[in-house]
Amino acid sequence: MIKVLFSTTSFETIDNGPALFANLLKQHLSDENGYILKMVTEDIENSTDEVYKIDLKKNRFNKFFYQFFRIYKYYKKAKEINKEFNYDLLVYNNAFTGVLSTIFDKKPVIVMVNDDNKLSFKRNKIKFTKAFFKFNMLYLLEKKAAQNADVVIVNSKYMNTLIQRVYHISSNKVQTLIKGINVGRYSFPKKGKFENEIQVLFVKADFKRGGLFDLITAISLLPEYSIKLNIIGPPVHTLNEIKEFLKKKNVLNYNLHGPLHPDEVLSYFKKCDIFSVPSYKEALGVANMEALASRLSVISTNVGGIPEVLDYGKCGWLIEPGNPQELSRAIKECIENEKMRLEKIENGFKHVQTLDSRYLIENFKNILLKAKGI
Repeated sequence: MIKVLFSTTSFETIDNGPALFANLLKQHLSDENGYILKMVTEDIENSTDEVYKIDLKKNRFNKFFYQFFRIYKYYKKAKEINKEFNYDLLVYNNAFTGVLSTIFDKKPVIVMVNDDNKLSFKRNKIKFTKAFFKFNMLYLLEKKAAQNADVVIVNSKYMNTLIQRVYHISSNKVQTLIKGINVGRYSFPKKGKFENEIQVLFVKADFKRGGLFDLITAISLLPEYSIKLNIIGPPVHTLNEIKEFLKKKNVLNYNLHGPLHPDEVLSYFKKCDIFSVPSYKEALGVANMEALASRLSVISTNVGGIPEVLDYGKCGWLIEPGNPQELSRAIKECIENEKMRLEKIENGFKHVQTLDSRYLIENFKNILLKAKGI
């Protein structure tokens, strides 16, 4: 029997990949023969038999040192839980929160690096700002955790190569675990020809990193088509800024939402025709998987792990980031070349079957066994 303690900063608020993964583990791994799973998180109302709650609140008094305080609280809680649970493996869903455990815990510690934010942060120019200090601090903490951990899990081949190079970690310590999706949840009937109004979908909280303004500009260059742009995910306080840009570019046919419940987002995947998040940076791009499973045409960028998801262009259009003109040409080709569009949709639907989440748990279990030395 292998006892696993899984530490995650997000759990009940399911609005990101790590939270989805934590819930998927709780649903499946805890029911598997040979495994006992316990979790620890700050993102739960009350503790349960399976999930321990950490009391953490950011305020004006601890704001500056909050991340250090957070790391200490997770480390201390893991030590307390060990006295009663006596775990075999300790897993951190966010690497930097596990830095103290990677240094002081005598049991195997696994950390997960879910994005390239810190890995690709530019430090060649010193800036005397809080943001610069914060990113460098988190970079150093994540780097230290990754270097000291027994196993580092990343979510794409791109991330595997990047973390070895930037954090100077040996290849045998880094494991790739592609965060697949429940494909069956998105398997909608095949779409026929476009209706008179073409529905384009953008889903991303960090809309600037996701290239939303490039997408709006690209659509403004296609006045000959009736296109409705559906935007989901940006923080509510940014919506006026987005509205002003839409008005500036004379893109007036749109739906604009902040964060939505996953079921509401699912309804947009069902009704839309084209999915486009022309990201500047992306470790993997799970939303592109959701689009492929929904039989949408996908137009994205040739960065990070996106080419892996789109099978290097066989399942969608890959353009260079920051190029609205090229993006508009790709949208135009998608609309006008029906044969190519349907071929890419079919390729995408077949390809995404290999990324189904049912393989995720088995692959994760294999990593756990390796870390345990079995």
